[in-house]
Amino acid sequence: MKQIISLILAGLILVCLLVASIFIVDITTVEGNQIGVKETWDGGVEPEPLQPKTYILFPGFTQKVFKYDMSSQVFVMNDAAMNTYGEGRGRDSYLVQSSEGQDMRISLNIRWRRDPAHVVDLHKTVRENVEEKILRPELMRVVKDNATTRTALDAYSGEGLVKLQSDISKALMAPDSDLRKRGVIVENFVIEHIGLDPAYVEQIKARQVAVQERLRAIEETKAAEAKADRAKAEAQAAYEKALVDAKRDKEVGVLSAQKLAEQQVLDATAAAKRVELAAEADKNRNVLAAQGEQEAALLRAQAIEALGKAEAEATKLKLGAYAAEGADAFVKIEVSKSMSEAFRNIDGYLPQDMTVNLLSDSFLRAVESLVGGKSATPVKP
Repeated sequence: MKQIISLILAGLILVCLLVASIFIVDITTVEGNQIGVKETWDGGVEPEPLQPKTYILFPGFTQKVFKYDMSSQVFVMNDAAMNTYGEGRGRDSYLVQSSEGQDMRISLNIRWRRDPAHVVDLHKTVRENVEEKILRPELMRVVKDNATTRTALDAYSGEGLVKLQSDISKALMAPDSDLRKRGVIVENFVIEHIGLDPAYVEQIKARQVAVQERLRAIEETKAAEAKADRAKAEAQAAYEKALVDAKRDKEVGVLSAQKLAEQQVLDATAAAKRVELAAEADKNRNVLAAQGEQEAALLRAQAIEALGKAEAEATKLKLGAYAAEGADAFVKIEVSKSMSEAFRNIDGYLPQDMTVNLLSDSFLRAVESLVGGKSATPVKP
């Protein structure tokens, strides 16, 4: 019995502990696109935000974690029914006046997110409804400052609309803007539409049509002028081309004539030079031939002179030999040889009163007369 009571008490104690743990321990998870801000039981706010993860709070009933979406969000101020793609009021386009007093109904679209560095300050000062408490008032102020300084025509379309949107974007996204200081980062801003009074729009359209017609007339005039200028340029180009061609032909003709004349002069000069060279060559050849003949004649004369001198000397020596002592016998021997050689070929008969002895005697006397000056003794027949 005691064991049963003990088991019952233990079960009751366990249940009490479980119930107490439910109230004492709190488990919370900060998602990946969130940042948490923790408050304690005494109303204090921890200065450091909680990064994405799961936290166990003990005791849980004394602490509370507020989670804020840090992803990009869209806020609109337009007249689209049921703002299904952004936060904002229904039919909330912003009505401002242009510099000339025309109503301009501007539809706006802005993408923004919380600054992680200021999330604790936002929790303390704003907590919820950042769009209405911070974003919308500042957006209206900046749009009014930039839109009311322009005419409706400038802001309605074209470059004027682009310039207006650019100026508003720069003011909202500047690092020192009021939104940035409050912890709101603007990522993008767009003017969806600017609505004007229909009658004024008709005037704008009519003015734009007139401007377009004037521009078209100007363009057509420019096109016609360009066409005329092109035709003029083409005619001028053709004229200049013809002029250049004529000048070229003239210069080519002159150059050709000059070339022909120069070629003829060169040919005549070359022919004269050839004649001159031929004459000079003939002259040189004749001179050389005459010089050759002169030298040959001189050499022949010298040879003849030398030969004559040699023959004279030989004759002199021979005659000298004949004039020496005892030479008469030698002479006679030689004469005898010659005479016998001469008489050997005598055929036939001699004249009646001519004998061989008589012929020999006459020949010998002639020889002696020549060599010694003596008369030979007549030989008896």
